[in-house]
Amino acid sequence: MKLGKFRFGGIHPNDSKNSAEISSSKLSNPPKTVLISMAQHLGAPANLLKNKGDEVKRGELIGEANGFISGNVSSSFSGKVASIDIAPPPLGRGANAVLINVDVSDGLPEYLEVPNYMSLSSEEILGKIFKAGVVGMGGATFPTNVKVSGASKSNCDTLIINGVECEPYITSDYRLMLEYTEELFKGIEIIRKAIPSIKRTVVGIENNKPIAIQEMSKIASQYNVEVMPLRLQYPQGAEKMLIDATTGRVVPVSKLPSDVGVIVVNIATLYAIYEAVAKDKPLIERLVTVSGDAIKEEKNVWVPLGTPLSHIVEECGGINAENVLVLSGGPMMGASVPNLDQAVNKGVNSLLFLDKDKMAKDVEHPCIKCGRCGSVCPLKLDPTGIAHASKALLPAEKLHSLDIMTCFECGCCSYICPSKIPLAQWIRFGKDSLRRYS
Repeated sequence: MKLGKFRFGGIHPNDSKNSAEISSSKLSNPPKTVLISMAQHLGAPANLLKNKGDEVKRGELIGEANGFISGNVSSSFSGKVASIDIAPPPLGRGANAVLINVDVSDGLPEYLEVPNYMSLSSEEILGKIFKAGVVGMGGATFPTNVKVSGASKSNCDTLIINGVECEPYITSDYRLMLEYTEELFKGIEIIRKAIPSIKRTVVGIENNKPIAIQEMSKIASQYNVEVMPLRLQYPQGAEKMLIDATTGRVVPVSKLPSDVGVIVVNIATLYAIYEAVAKDKPLIERLVTVSGDAIKEEKNVWVPLGTPLSHIVEECGGINAENVLVLSGGPMMGASVPNLDQAVNKGVNSLLFLDKDKMAKDVEHPCIKCGRCGSVCPLKLDPTGIAHASKALLPAEKLHSLDIMTCFECGCCSYICPSKIPLAQWIRFGKDSLRRYS
């Protein structure tokens, strides 16, 4: 079988998916407190609805979407508001957050599938997705109701389900495909009801997940869905790359997938859509891969939003190294987490704990102008040129002329650079400078 792939650039890092065979599980004990940020999504932080001393119930709305690009926030536990704090970045983006003392006696009410949910209109489906606070859970955290509504208005004809999970270590989407297969296809039906113009549905899965390909293929024909195996090629899970690999369509610079008739939905987001519409369940927990050589027990665990990282470490047997790098996300695009007081939010699909003493001690050397960074850039950019312009604090016009904002910081350039220049970090620095001073 010919494997799909995007046509330019990419790299092949070791996938390190040691947690792939570990079935998902719940926390054995609830945390004593949860810190729930009002900025768990792209766009404006939600308006805080609670005050210190207020009682809250599990699933209750505690943050109301503030504008078109924003999202609702619900409580993951019942309890009492202990304080209103500022959730620190990177996981809280410096926004208001509710610290809740968890009431373990209240129990965890089960959300059951409601009858006749497929009889809902497109508008009603979008309303439920909005009410539940569903956002893109592959890392982008863009409000899902806005994305689906835009695809419907654009008459998109192709729905792509992103089961690629190309970042090393991460296996949470893989476990969802194995353990919640039927629910994912019900989620596809829900999206297609909301976007009547959809004619083709493709599930893209990289070929290092043969069991997921097999399990998803077993019932795909019942739902008129195509499962497409893809060649291992990071960053295949990026929207533009996946669209290229599965449809051959190219999304132009500064354009959106809807401009070429496509909507891409991540596996975890798809499951959240199913729960929101079929179970009236707000997005209050998510499956997280906990992995790395510095954590004693690797797991795929359902984590209530707002759970402190310290509690997750306890659940996984503790840390077995003295000098540890903690990443939210994968090693290619993840963000460094400064301490374990921070809390899981909607965009955290993985927590990596890496022993710094075992990591390669790279020494940066001058650029040898080999051109490898450009050869692996999937967007055909000039990473070295952009990085040098950023480092030299060149004018905004120069950075824009190099299409710096097109870069989605996949890290291919840094990975391949023989001189060990942190190109992606310098590009990120340049983009941050533009945002601050523009």
